[in-house]
Amino acid sequence: MSSSTCRYTFDPSIQTDAHLQTTWECPHEAHPESEFCVFHMTRDERASLDVSADDIVDELRDNLQSSDTRVNEYIGADLPHLSLTYQDINGVTNHVLNFQHADIDGLDLTHGKLEQGLILREATIGHLKLEEAVLTGTVDAQRLTVQGEVKTDEATFEEEIWFTGATFHGDVQCDETTFQADTSFAETTFHGVANFRNVETSGTSHVLDDHITFADATFRDDASFRQATFEYVTFEGAQFTAGSDFEHVIFGGDARFDGVTFQEMADFDEARFDDDVSFTDVRFKQLAEFRGVEFNGGSRTTHDDVTFEGATFEGEADYKLARFRFSDFKDAVFKGAVNFDRATFTARTDCHRLEVSDELNLSFATFEGGANFDGSRFRGDVVADETRFGGDASFDTVAFESRARFGEARFEEDASFRSTTFHGPAEFRGTLFEGEMQHLEANASFNEAVFEDSAEFEAANFTTASFWETTFHDQSDFRRSVFHETARFRVHGGDRETYLDFTDATLNGGTISQVAGEATPYDFTRATVGDIQLEGDGNEHELLDHFRFCLTEFDCFDFSDHHGYLERNDWTIHDFVGSVSTGQFAVEMTPEIIEETYRNAQDSADAVGDTPASREFEFKRYYYNRKKNFDIIVNEYSLNTWARGKKVASVGLNLLMQVTCGYGNRLPRIAALTFLLPALFGLAYATGGPFLTQAGSVFDPAAVDKTTMEVLFDSVYYSYISFSTVGYGDINPLGPAARVLAASQGMLNGLFFTLLTFTLFKRVLGGN
Repeated sequence: MSSSTCRYTFDPSIQTDAHLQTTWECPHEAHPESEFCVFHMTRDERASLDVSADDIVDELRDNLQSSDTRVNEYIGADLPHLSLTYQDINGVTNHVLNFQHADIDGLDLTHGKLEQGLILREATIGHLKLEEAVLTGTVDAQRLTVQGEVKTDEATFEEEIWFTGATFHGDVQCDETTFQADTSFAETTFHGVANFRNVETSGTSHVLDDHITFADATFRDDASFRQATFEYVTFEGAQFTAGSDFEHVIFGGDARFDGVTFQEMADFDEARFDDDVSFTDVRFKQLAEFRGVEFNGGSRTTHDDVTFEGATFEGEADYKLARFRFSDFKDAVFKGAVNFDRATFTARTDCHRLEVSDELNLSFATFEGGANFDGSRFRGDVVADETRFGGDASFDTVAFESRARFGEARFEEDASFRSTTFHGPAEFRGTLFEGEMQHLEANASFNEAVFEDSAEFEAANFTTASFWETTFHDQSDFRRSVFHETARFRVHGGDRETYLDFTDATLNGGTISQVAGEATPYDFTRATVGDIQLEGDGNEHELLDHFRFCLTEFDCFDFSDHHGYLERNDWTIHDFVGSVSTGQFAVEMTPEIIEETYRNAQDSADAVGDTPASREFEFKRYYYNRKKNFDIIVNEYSLNTWARGKKVASVGLNLLMQVTCGYGNRLPRIAALTFLLPALFGLAYATGGPFLTQAGSVFDPAAVDKTTMEVLFDSVYYSYISFSTVGYGDINPLGPAARVLAASQGMLNGLFFTLLTFTLFKRVLGGN
């Protein structure tokens, strides 16, 4: 080089740079009055020689017209503020402007155009202004340090840019900037406010790499990406130590937030993800807002459209009105409240082993695909009022440590709560378990579940349901619930006495099995019971001692399967062995109510042709009818004499029917009375006195010249011919009582033979 060449050299061994392997020597001509060029002389020397910033810019523009490939290199330069506003920086070659390791007070290309590439690798700049500028070449600003403000508002970068490892000490304003090629802010540190509002990014036509990356970047102040439009973008490993704003952002391609930490509120309200997005192992230390966000996902079916697997939410998480396709929340931890109010999941969602320490709100949410919460743990309330599960819903082995409320929720396919533990109240009021009729599995399964507090299934609707080996520790309310197909119950009692209340419920079929040694009472007051099979494990109590039927409608219930239990229980179905848990029933068990209960049971037995049960229930019905009328006689003071007399007659007739023929249901009794009653009268005749007849008295047989046995035989003989109204006249009554008995026996003959005939025909024909 000539002696007029600048003497500045840059030794990479002192300031190591991977792109500089050897010592760099300045290619520019030295200033006429200096050993260095205007780019490398000291600032004091520049001032003494009256070299202004404009002179430097003019020299730079002149160098752009040179064909020398090195004259655009300004490595290690110490420059004042360079103003290139409204200028078109265009050289005769495509060689980039290289300011590696330079120290520049400021670089201003506002409204300008730079068609050369730009290298600011490891440079230090006071201020960087590129507002409304157009940069058509690549920008390499790796490990750049900017001490002041960075402004690229409305700028356009047509080629790739790298700010990898850069440090921005001041605010960064990139609003409405357009990045048309791959862009990197990886490992960049933003000390001031970072605004990327309304930016637009795109890149090459690949899907494996990112068009713009903020991987491992650190935002120490507020960061805003509001209304930005990204294609493929990654924030993996980024740190947001202040607020972050992603409201209304459109993510057109894959977006990755894996391992990101949000120290303050993260706002994704109404953002839209049109391809897959990952928040794996992300950490939200404050409020995470995803209200109205759309996770639309891409066309790949092997990936989740959105995943929060292993994410940690230390504050509240709000997904109100959010919309998901395939979603994954496996192993996510929510230490604050979670809100999915009116959120929509249009495809499968995986919430395995979810941990929520505060309230989980699923009210009015819609899960159109399957929803799996197996192994999850909810320490706060779970509120799922009017939630709709369009696909299979699984809550197996879940721990609800507080209240679980699924009021009027709708399970359109299978719902499983197998081996789930409800530590707090469980509320399924008005819940609809639809599903489809299955022969092997129940649409709603609570098998081996444990309810440690009250269980409320009032007005719930089931297609098929199973509560097999389920444990209830407290009140269990199934009032007004409906089991359209089958219901299977095998219940264990907990540490507190409980009972299952099916008042006004409907059970059309199924099985209820009592566990040996711990039978649980079932109250079927005003319930409708269909083809239910009752089973017992041979416990010491009678099976039906634990079923209470009151005003129950029996719809084809087959009592014939339970005759053995009913006979041992004297056919009593209106009460069970009481316990302190049974509380107040919906209906007071009065004789009138009991009578109606047995009328319903009788009608049901008739409907299925169960004549033995029908006869026994009729007996019970008339028995309680008499008790009802007796109560009216005793307690109803408004009755007049005539009405009271009729009631007395009714009670008397009822008692007669019970004692004589068991209301037509006791054939042996009426037969015995009919054929043995005359013998009793005969014994009375044989005593003589007022009952004396011509047959004599056993106390004075000699008076009629007979033995005692002859007197006894003739007296019984006389009683039978009087009872049968034959009246041969060979023996006549003598005493006044004998005349009355003889006259009454004829009347009793008609009564008893009529009752006998009635009972006999009823037994033969099986009618009432």
